[in-house]
Amino acid sequence: MPSADRAPNTDYAIETRNVTKTFKGFTAVDDVSLKVRHGTIHALIGPNGAGKSTMFNLITKFLEPTSGSIHLDGRDITRDKPAQIARAGAVRSFQISSVFPNLTLLENIRVALQRRMGNSYHFWESQARLDVLNEDARRILAEVGLDDSESVLASELPYGRKRLLELATTLAMEPRVMLLDEPMAGMGTGDVARVANIIRKVSQGRTVLMVEHNLNVVADLSDRITVLQQGSVLAEGTYEEVSTNRQVRSAYMGESDD
Repeated sequence: MPSADRAPNTDYAIETRNVTKTFKGFTAVDDVSLKVRHGTIHALIGPNGAGKSTMFNLITKFLEPTSGSIHLDGRDITRDKPAQIARAGAVRSFQISSVFPNLTLLENIRVALQRRMGNSYHFWESQARLDVLNEDARRILAEVGLDDSESVLASELPYGRKRLLELATTLAMEPRVMLLDEPMAGMGTGDVARVANIIRKVSQGRTVLMVEHNLNVVADLSDRITVLQQGSVLAEGTYEEVSTNRQVRSAYMGESDD
């Protein structure tokens, strides 16, 4: 469960207000106001080039908005750095640098857990000092169904289980808000179902903002959906609402692989 117990400053874990991002005259995100309620799974969908990845990069502060503001728990984070966002409890999954191919699964999770000791990524720590993290590391591996592989090197995992390890690494950072960027990309049917079940499980007590192309996953997991087209919000609502929206069906739903 998330470690932070402080009461939210607002109903929204994430809120963007009239956010615009331009690149040398090209508008990738155009006046987007997004509200993600605490404790929900919110999906961000749209055709290729709709601005989804740019929005993720803006929210996680890998990009600065041209105009508008971004808020986490009601606090303005528009000018914060990515590390500040992570420390505040918003962690972007599947792009975490603490997954190391030549370390075991248990070792990977311990690396992520070291931040609790105030010495993140200090590889020279003694084995005895790091062993105190084993219990928590094993609990996190069990949470994503990898407890049977703690001694396996990350490089030896099949693709779907590598994604689960990346999710476990994210969980080790104790996020209150998880941002999942296309978690099902490149997965087979069996892996998709497994990861979707894990996301549902670990989302309890957390807020999830997810970019995902697999509409079956979006329909199954999401409480609310925002549809982007050409950098602007086209529609928002439940899956039932957006899937019957004529503009959405024209712009997005009819595309076979997007």
